[in-house]
Amino acid sequence: MIGEDENNQNEILDKVVQEFLAAQLRGEEPNLDEFVRQYPGLEKQIRQKIQNCQRVSSLFDSLREVDENEFKHAKEEIDLIGKRLGAFEITEVIGRGGMGVVYKGHDIRLDRVVAIKSMPAELQANLTARARFTREAKLLASLNHPNIAVIHDIIEQAEGISYLILEYIPGETLAQRIAREPLKLQEALLICQQVAEAVSAAHEKGVVHRDLKPGNIKITPENRVKVLDFGLAKISVGESESGETTVTQAGRVIGTPAYMSPEQARGKSVDRRTDIWSFGCVLYETLTGRLPFEGETATDTLACIIEREPDWEALPQRTPMNIRALLRRCLEKDPNRRLRDLGDAVIEISETLSKPTGAQPMMIPVKSRKMAIIIVATIAIVLSGLVMRYIFTKPDRPSPKQIRLVVLPFENLGSAEDEYFAAGITDAITARLGTIHELGVISRQSAMQYKKREKTAQQIANDLGIDYILEGTVQRERPSDSNSRVRITPRLIKAADDTHVWAQAYDNDMSDVFRVQSDVAERVAQALNIALLEPERRALQSRPTENMEAYDYFLRGNEYWHRSVQENDYKIAIQMYEKVVELDPEFALAYAQLSKCHAQMYWEYYDHTLERLKMAKKAMDRAVQLEPDLPEVHWASGNYYYRGHLDYDLALDQFAIAQKSMPNDSDLLCSIGYVQRRQGKFDDALANLKRASELDPLSNVITLNLGQTFMLMRNYPEALHCFDRGISLAPDLPQPYDWKALLYLCWEGRTQNARLVVDEALKTIRLPEEFRIGWLITLAVYDGDYSKALDGLSSLKSGDINTQYYFVPRAMRYASIFRYMNDNERAKECYDEARTILEDRIQQEPNDARFRSALGIAYAGVGRIEDAIQEGKKGVDLLPITKEAWGGTYRVRDLALIYVMVGEFDSAIDQIEILLPIPGELSIPLLRLEPDWNPLRGHPRFKKLLEEGK
Repeated sequence: MIGEDENNQNEILDKVVQEFLAAQLRGEEPNLDEFVRQYPGLEKQIRQKIQNCQRVSSLFDSLREVDENEFKHAKEEIDLIGKRLGAFEITEVIGRGGMGVVYKGHDIRLDRVVAIKSMPAELQANLTARARFTREAKLLASLNHPNIAVIHDIIEQAEGISYLILEYIPGETLAQRIAREPLKLQEALLICQQVAEAVSAAHEKGVVHRDLKPGNIKITPENRVKVLDFGLAKISVGESESGETTVTQAGRVIGTPAYMSPEQARGKSVDRRTDIWSFGCVLYETLTGRLPFEGETATDTLACIIEREPDWEALPQRTPMNIRALLRRCLEKDPNRRLRDLGDAVIEISETLSKPTGAQPMMIPVKSRKMAIIIVATIAIVLSGLVMRYIFTKPDRPSPKQIRLVVLPFENLGSAEDEYFAAGITDAITARLGTIHELGVISRQSAMQYKKREKTAQQIANDLGIDYILEGTVQRERPSDSNSRVRITPRLIKAADDTHVWAQAYDNDMSDVFRVQSDVAERVAQALNIALLEPERRALQSRPTENMEAYDYFLRGNEYWHRSVQENDYKIAIQMYEKVVELDPEFALAYAQLSKCHAQMYWEYYDHTLERLKMAKKAMDRAVQLEPDLPEVHWASGNYYYRGHLDYDLALDQFAIAQKSMPNDSDLLCSIGYVQRRQGKFDDALANLKRASELDPLSNVITLNLGQTFMLMRNYPEALHCFDRGISLAPDLPQPYDWKALLYLCWEGRTQNARLVVDEALKTIRLPEEFRIGWLITLAVYDGDYSKALDGLSSLKSGDINTQYYFVPRAMRYASIFRYMNDNERAKECYDEARTILEDRIQQEPNDARFRSALGIAYAGVGRIEDAIQEGKKGVDLLPITKEAWGGTYRVRDLALIYVMVGEFDSAIDQIEILLPIPGELSIPLLRLEPDWNPLRGHPRFKKLLEEGK
């Protein structure tokens, strides 16, 4: 019990309030009502003091940068100008900020200028403010670095007022320097190198700044950088020698909005990675003269930080590639993927600055880019030849032995409408088994070939190369009440002799379905003597939702997601997933699948709009917010960056994280392979696609992509084998026929075998009009039968070609045929019609490289030579081979055609010479066949190319 002696009451109150504040600093949040009840008779006074402290704390922890206007209620009681504090004479006020008023003073003893920092008088009387002021002094005293302002002394007056005596830093802030004029690259890097050194040194002491920005960085007249204002800094938990920490309370946002990290903007706890983000913002602003994230209000700015990417195109053209990469690493929204240490930034910048100007890894100027591409391509051919020789001559090395298993579709014993449910249970068990590294689990598409299996276990083993089969039955019962039951009876079979290794019957409430899935996976692992790692065990025990109605819709959505790549199936899947998240807004896995559906709609050009892409982003962000560590969430993120933005580095980073928990997922391996192929890493792509094919040997999609990859690498025999296998796996689909016909044109340079493939397709399947007539047009053109080609084109309903790589209006197709016929007047009329269409498209989507290249061809057709070349180059610049190794080749080919049409034959051959050494569709036989190149046939360089290609 505390007495009420007036002489010691204030002292007691201070101790009680300090106890409450200390608990908050430890990260606790004491209940104020319960706390004050411990001190009868003093409840009102204690409550008032604590609330006053919290009000002042809120002032410090404001969302906006604190300035002098926020201290109108806390003016200085004493005018200190001309006064003396010990040996220091105060001469003027030089600033006000979140942690106090800053004066300029003169040290009489040592005859030097100093900065003197105080707090407004009202704040000086507050325990929280005084504690933070003292803490800043201790922080600064612990930081001994040439790029951090030095603390000279601390003066405590009898009235309880404290003053910091700091090193006075003359010069301008970095914010003032940026506003004055643009910085040159070397100057910007020198400044940021010193900033990184200062903050890195603070981090080594366990100090996180939390408010790093150009306004807190001073540049002296000698170009020395000083990082100021550690008033918002904190000691990292576990790193403070004293054990005292200043943990940010949940939901509390501290710092300056434009430089806040996403986690800081959300009010989450922060560590050194927040400073790394802020450093990235400073580096970006120093290089570009603009903020990476801007909004009209603080709230808008924070939204930009959380949702958007900086404008990377704003970086100066000659920014070194390693600095670009450093910036991206610093500005990763996921702190787990962000640069780990600012010391690494110091190294990157130092190495860049140490190189002679001409040797720095700058962007290649446009004029020299063509020659650089040729040189790089030549080197790549030599290296790839050496690599391939090594691959095919090195001794075989056995890979680690995996037990291979297939989960056959569980038989549905319930009503016919529950077929999707049985399929969903099968997929869920397959996915859980796929997280076990010692298991090689065959993928869904191959397993589905054995639904209601008629083959023996040994026959399936021979088909798939597996050791074990897991099969079973599923039956769902729906009683009158809402609690349905599900019976699952899995059986594990050794394929070699068709013997049962393990079996069990489960009869549970629907709410136990996840536990049953986990138990089945664990029992299979036990039966196969596989010791589960702890991360694998945790993955097996996951429960994606507690809402069984939501889970039911999730399985329905998955059924349509897996059914086909047709627009209608995607639309229905989206409807199902939207119903899922309506029923359970916390269902992260459903948001991930929803994002993938939206991204696929965008990718397949069913709805290639910004609105659709925003839907994919919104669903992805929600999934990340809910379960940022879920592998499927990382997969969805990678899919968004790949399909939505062609940001291959970010996509691969996300896929790599997902793959750690999903090492045997063939679809994920394919996604990695597709991205690598577009990056030009064809050998890596081939390896991943082969691995995916091993896990899904009956997948016609993977087989087709393997064939495409072999064909682009001009390994035509292997490509032919894949396309033939693709036809055998899916004889009712047009794609493998399409690619096989194209293969013969590229390989042989004549139409005979390609025509046989098209005829086979016409006899075997009902082909879409564009496929059927499109091939007849193509073959007629290559055979020189232009009248037949025109007849075919006139019979098409649309006639436009609209793919990821090409947009060719119907009028352009007519124009090309008339050009081949030397009917220049009609060709020009059609090119002009195409020009109008394409100019309108570019108004809507100015950065679509397909439209730019096509418009260049149209301009060439109407005689606008300079405009044609400019648009052709724009297409190449928007989608260069260095960014898009497959799609970029189409833009170079279009530019070559433009040069042919305008009569600049050497320039056309320059472009062809870029394409021939690198993977792509263009080949010497195809050059001989295509009429586009007819004007070049008498050119000595072109004749030599064709001769050398024999």
